[in-house]
Amino acid sequence: MRWTRVLIPFITVALMAPALASADPTPPEQLARQTVQKVLNDLDGRRAELRNNPQELYALIERDLIPLIDLPYMSQLVLGRYWRQASPEQRQRFQAAFKNMLVRTYGSALLGFNNDINIEYKPVRAPDDAKRVTFNAVIHSPNGQDTPVSLQLHKVQDQWKVYDGSVGNLSFVTNYRGQFNSAIRRQGLEDFIEEMEKRYNSGNS
Repeated sequence: MRWTRVLIPFITVALMAPALASADPTPPEQLARQTVQKVLNDLDGRRAELRNNPQELYALIERDLIPLIDLPYMSQLVLGRYWRQASPEQRQRFQAAFKNMLVRTYGSALLGFNNDINIEYKPVRAPDDAKRVTFNAVIHSPNGQDTPVSLQLHKVQDQWKVYDGSVGNLSFVTNYRGQFNSAIRRQGLEDFIEEMEKRYNSGNS
């Protein structure tokens, strides 16, 4: 299965993150369900329009999804040991290119999602003063296949931010770290960052 397809349930659960930060007494899994449904409703009927206008799609993803992610920490995790070797300027450039990659990948994946999905939300079990939580869900597909999804969040300035997620046993961070580290070993860090910039920065903020 292509990684962009594996990302789809991860994206869906990532959209639940605002529910976890809410002070509303409604159970977080119920708020998560409402959050996901709202996003899918917003996309409903606009998929053809957004496919033909990718910049509008990217703007939607950057507005609604990227703020839910701890991008600096996730960038550090996916770059692995090369983060320590990178200069401050290289870190900044990589983070910008990585964000644009996420925007494009998430946008394409969300267009393939629809309101027919069946998501079973698991209760969040963590103490009230927890700094890190794991949110679990199961995606039930029409063909009868069940896909477990987990989302790792931690608090950043009193807001929950996503820093990793997994589909089954496949971690988002681990997958990209393996891909990126392999490329850096072949071509070097600077050339890798330049390639990311050429591929993802064009036409994106």
